[in-house]
Amino acid sequence: MKKIPITNNGFSLIEVIVVSAILVLVFGGLFVAFDYSLKVINNSRAKLTAISVANDRMEYFRSLPYADVGVVNGFPVGTILQTSTTTMNGIEFAERVRVDYVDDPDDGQVTATTTDSNNISTDYKRIRLEYTWEIAGATSTIFMVSNIIPRSIETNVGGGTVRIIVIDDNSELLPGASVRVKNISNGYDVTSVTDVSGMALFSVPADSDYEAEVTGPIAGKNYSIDGTYVATTSNPNPVVSAFSVLEADISTLTFQIGELSDLMIKTLSSVVEGNLREEFIDLSGVASSSDIDIMAGQLVLAGSPNYEIRGVAYLMPIEPTTLLRWETIAIGADLPVDTSYKVRVSTGTSSGPFTLIPEIDLPGNSAGFSDSLIDISELDPVVYPSLVVELVLETTDTNFSPFLDEVGVYYRESEVISPDVDFTMVGSKVIGSDAIFAPIYKFNLATSTNSFGELLLPEIEFDIYSLNFSPSYDVESGCPALPFTHQAGINGELELLLAGNQLYTLRVVVTDSLARAIPGAKVILSRSGFSSTEYANTCGQVFFNSGVADEVDYVVDISAPGYTTININPYEIGADNLLSVTLNP
Repeated sequence: MKKIPITNNGFSLIEVIVVSAILVLVFGGLFVAFDYSLKVINNSRAKLTAISVANDRMEYFRSLPYADVGVVNGFPVGTILQTSTTTMNGIEFAERVRVDYVDDPDDGQVTATTTDSNNISTDYKRIRLEYTWEIAGATSTIFMVSNIIPRSIETNVGGGTVRIIVIDDNSELLPGASVRVKNISNGYDVTSVTDVSGMALFSVPADSDYEAEVTGPIAGKNYSIDGTYVATTSNPNPVVSAFSVLEADISTLTFQIGELSDLMIKTLSSVVEGNLREEFIDLSGVASSSDIDIMAGQLVLAGSPNYEIRGVAYLMPIEPTTLLRWETIAIGADLPVDTSYKVRVSTGTSSGPFTLIPEIDLPGNSAGFSDSLIDISELDPVVYPSLVVELVLETTDTNFSPFLDEVGVYYRESEVISPDVDFTMVGSKVIGSDAIFAPIYKFNLATSTNSFGELLLPEIEFDIYSLNFSPSYDVESGCPALPFTHQAGINGELELLLAGNQLYTLRVVVTDSLARAIPGAKVILSRSGFSSTEYANTCGQVFFNSGVADEVDYVVDISAPGYTTININPYEIGADNLLSVTLNP
């Protein structure tokens, strides 16, 4: 008899794993799709429920008498709660209601430049109904808006308008600013935002003692706060106090705010600066050149009287033995019509070669600078221990050449900190006056630098700040300036060089028409039997504290290459004096 072979057919382990994986993928996908479908259904169900609740509530509001359409503790005053909760189909909805008067444009609007034709800005009411709910950790919101029109003519009976205008630190209108108007006596408390014209309007009950507070709402940015002040024992005479709103009248207030920023203050007892000033007496300070000449102490194009169109000169490399940081390049020039110059900065040594500093380290360097002051303080002194200044002179009329009087490169060699210095810092903004009408400043802080001679003041507002030190100190230099102008949204640094107190001193600050310090400016202080000459540091400042007396007949001469000269005669010195001058090209 023939035997029939028996075969054992089954699944191998690999086949079982593959089949299981396929089943997981299929049923996992089905589960995810099912879960997603449930969420969509639940969200749609919740949204439909919210819309139903909102429609019912809005119909209820529309059925109210016009006088009752308003919120409790708001204006227009009414019977509607500003916030409440309601539950439907097992879902809890948070309700928020806001009612505002609307100034319709058909009869004119109250703006910063226009008025309403009948002086009534409360033409009708607009109600905004908002519902928020949460499902599975996700929050959703819907809102509904409707206008409520009075059956009779518009009226201002019982109320008036508050118009708040907000400007920024540049005195430009600021849209989107947060404005809060409140009144403790009648319970009004509403927050709104300024429109594109920097204005927010509030319809309020006619009353006194309204307060306003303004700040900025921009995400990620903190703004200063401005507003009214309530009279207190510490501020009995506010500059801007609580205000009144008359029936059918408009009360307008303007406030200014700006973005907050940090200020770092450093106190030093000694600073050593270095510079290379090329005055073009001859070509000894020029490493190489083409089509360039020296004429009467000035660098000019070659070929006088028919000048070359273009010439280039590389000054000798500047290689400080000690270098803490680079500061400024100052150019003194006389530019007839159709002439110009450009400055580019390279690195290299006297043995060469010269390599142009890239844009990433000195923006604008590739094209060249044509300004009289060039900021090189961001250059890393470790990466760039030496500099070479390239000068390009050009003309489009060969009868004329640009004339360069002087090129100065300024840097800092070293500094010594002055630790734990006490001082008082006061801003210029006044919020009121005391009982004897002395000013009360918005910012007034007694503080000190730390053991490293530093103090960080985080997020202070834009203002002009003065620093007052103990009688044992004189301010030799305040860099960039003192009083210090702190700008909105820009972190600042104020460096103060302090000297031992002398009875009579003079600090001279020399700037150009753009308020930039002019390093190397020459300042001569003189009178009968006395004369002292100093050159401005990189902050454009000179300090006289030796041999200075209480006299009224001093003469001050201030000059710099490429600028007009100023002569002040006579000049009186008594105690500590600050003289600020502006030199024009």
